[in-house]
Amino acid sequence: MLAAFGATVIDTVRRPMMGSPAQPKEGNMLAAERRALILDRAQHDGAVRIASLVNDIGVSHVTIRRDLDALVAERILDKVRGGAVLRGDHAPRQARETFTGTIGVVVPTSYYYRYVVEGIDDALALGGDMKLVISEYDLEEEYRLVDELVREGVDGLLWVPTVSEREAPAEFRETVERLQVPVVFVEREMPGGGLGSVSSVRSAHERGALGALSHLHDLGHRRLVMVSRGSSQSSEFVRRGWRDAMGRLGMDEESVILGPDELGAGPRWERGSADVVLDTVERIGATALFCHGDENSLFGLLQSARPRGLAVPERLSIVAYDDDVSAHADPPISAVAPDRRRVGALATRLLIDLIREPSAEPPLQIQVEPRLVLRASTAQAS
Repeated sequence: MLAAFGATVIDTVRRPMMGSPAQPKEGNMLAAERRALILDRAQHDGAVRIASLVNDIGVSHVTIRRDLDALVAERILDKVRGGAVLRGDHAPRQARETFTGTIGVVVPTSYYYRYVVEGIDDALALGGDMKLVISEYDLEEEYRLVDELVREGVDGLLWVPTVSEREAPAEFRETVERLQVPVVFVEREMPGGGLGSVSSVRSAHERGALGALSHLHDLGHRRLVMVSRGSSQSSEFVRRGWRDAMGRLGMDEESVILGPDELGAGPRWERGSADVVLDTVERIGATALFCHGDENSLFGLLQSARPRGLAVPERLSIVAYDDDVSAHADPPISAVAPDRRRVGALATRLLIDLIREPSAEPPLQIQVEPRLVLRASTAQAS
């Protein structure tokens, strides 16, 4: 389904009648705890998918199948291929009233949204179609794609618009509000602050930044360098969280943010960017680095730090924002992990509710809190 990333396409995907959205990993559990979690998910969504449970709970297929067998024996679930569904009257209303419509999904060409789309896929596992289109961070192109989806008869839209959190082109709000189908923004909010007219589901990026800096503060770090080159709303939210945390925690005012002016605005760090970061660390005497949006570049930075005597974590602690490859670094890097699949799943459920029951109530603004995954890249400040 995601092979289309990198090109503008329309992809209609038919979903089987089973499954449930992914949730954060739960770690090791007792059998009773696992089964309670499985039952909770089944009661929420009407069904559970073995593959998702294996990934989310972190146990084997054999263990999950054993748990499902136990719930089937208790006459709570019925097994189906690849998972199980709630029996008869146990099923929630949304499972009994299967969604049969089509939603349009407009997301940028970015690895980040692969996982959001997987969450949408999970939420549609009980029924419904998805028409997925990929934009190139071009708002005018997104207008065209949205109009095309509406003309083709989608029942609602999930949209990641390319607009700043602070302001948007004058026609943006008018364009959104005249759409004839329900819209939910994903990882975005209506720009400009104040009261909104569109519901949204996004990661609580501000809280993710606060969690990272609180961890570093607890380790005694006060003077930090942040790398943040992005221009998206998500980047704006993370930087807002940084600024709030700096004041809330009483961090050193010598701490700095390095952005596109220092490191370039291209998709990858320019040659010598790692040296710019490390020069700044040494110049201001920073003991920790917080890096947003350039997780892959941390591998090169680690390699450049060693010859300078900036051992990680003994001399320099590092926390990344996003957690796709951080675990594979040497040393493994602590990271803030937004639950992107859950964002996609929640946005889909919210949109389906709006399609089923249009409402004049104020829109919902839902935020999903990230997790902080601690690894070997942080230590007490020296």
